[in-house]
Amino acid sequence: MSAWVIALGLSAGYLINKNMQMAHQIASKVKVYNEAAAPADPGPTSQAIRDVQRTVPAADRYEDINVDDVDRRRLDEITGAREAAHQEVAAYERGPPPIEGVWLNLMDRCA
Repeated sequence: MSAWVIALGLSAGYLINKNMQMAHQIASKVKVYNEAAAPADPGPTSQAIRDVQRTVPAADRYEDINVDDVDRRRLDEITGAREAAHQEVAAYERGPPPIEGVWLNLMDRCA
């Protein structure tokens, strides 16, 4: 019984060691790849480019709002109100659940 436990411990240790080695190799390869993407001398750094790519452009975020005449706090207030109105419309359009009832057959009594 103890041989199985020892073998299990050794195999778990091997897998953990292999995982750590692979993580280290991947991290080193990613570092080498990112260092190779050095910017041109007068150009921006790759980190600055990645930061810009992560942000949503103002033209997409504020669509039809003239951002030159409005400060940032007011823009956030306007877009928040627009999103709240959008959520209200979406909730209204989902509507209440369908009405369930009994089908009534009415006979024509005039005949």
